[in-house]
Amino acid sequence: MTESPEPSSAAADPAGRLSEVSRLASLLADRVLSAQIASQPIPKAHIHALLDAAIILEKYEVRLPPLLEQMVETLEDEDAGKLAGAGAEEAPTEPAEGEEADAKRLAWLFRPFQGTKS
Repeated sequence: MTESPEPSSAAADPAGRLSEVSRLASLLADRVLSAQIASQPIPKAHIHALLDAAIILEKYEVRLPPLLEQMVETLEDEDAGKLAGAGAEEAPTEPAEGEEADAKRLAWLFRPFQGTKS
């Protein structure tokens, strides 16, 4: 007779899972920032993971980890300056709504990191 494995405490606790997503996003954001400072390649998968984490945390109204929040704010400020100076040629062409808008906005913000992929 086989026994089914006990669900982990994190699997039964959505708040615990969101806390773990936040913790891991914080660690990954630190790793990405360190790599960028050292001019090392940043794997595209890391950027996607940060995007996914930010989208999930925002969807469930969980505050972003401080480093990830700082990265997003810095990129937003830089992009606002670039768009004001360069015109609308680089701006997304279609307005989006809801979760898709969040995903597009975050992808747009993280594009400077995507140029440093390995």
